[in-house]
Amino acid sequence: MTASRVWLWLMLGVVLVPMIATLVVATSVSFIAGPFTGGFTLDWMALGLQLLSPTLLHSAVVGVAVAAINLVVGGPLAWWSARSNSVTARAVGYLATVPLAVPGIAISVALIGTYAQLRPSGLLLLIGHVVFTLPFTLAALVPVLASDRLDECEQVALSLGASRARQVLTITIPWCLVAIVQAAAMSYALSYGEFNISFFVNAPANPTAPFALFDAYQTRRLELASAMSIWFIVSLLPVFAVLVALRARMHERSLS
Repeated sequence: MTASRVWLWLMLGVVLVPMIATLVVATSVSFIAGPFTGGFTLDWMALGLQLLSPTLLHSAVVGVAVAAINLVVGGPLAWWSARSNSVTARAVGYLATVPLAVPGIAISVALIGTYAQLRPSGLLLLIGHVVFTLPFTLAALVPVLASDRLDECEQVALSLGASRARQVLTITIPWCLVAIVQAAAMSYALSYGEFNISFFVNAPANPTAPFALFDAYQTRRLELASAMSIWFIVSLLPVFAVLVALRARMHERSLS
């Protein structure tokens, strides 16, 4: 068996098997005595969708806002980090990646202690998610913006009389489009599924989807919690499809 097949079966065992097991639990009338002991039902799936839908919408709105903020803030920051050799630029780039090494609980405590007045409005949740996801945006954009070939194309455009704005719109953005979409999709997915910051920072009256799943596994039946988990996974499938398509596009570009 080749190494690629080994990795394929390993990933199927780690990712697909638990998802199938969760679906079996969610469609069993009662899983206590075993799979489908009491028969097959979609009632748990229907109830799970009903209970989870409001939190899915809330998480989606937060995710879109976080992705937009990441592009507005992370785009210029990535350009500066990629193009500047100054100590300040390198220091800012390093500081932006610090949240990767800090537990979400610590970030939450720091944010609540500093900006507690922003918590009821939901702004603190947005700030927390941006702090958590910004390093991934930079990781997607900086290498592309640092391309020597991109810099050459930009210089040629400027030498031919193009304004800086036109150079950005016609050269820089199209060149980085795949990375931009990848950064936005990754920011959205990470925000959508983020639990630690959401648990501590978000107002309990308006929970996000991950908190609703946690509450379901703590207080409700396993079948219902599993059904809610399935709907949560299904809601993320379009984003996963975008990331897979982008990965294939980047592979094709590297071969061309």
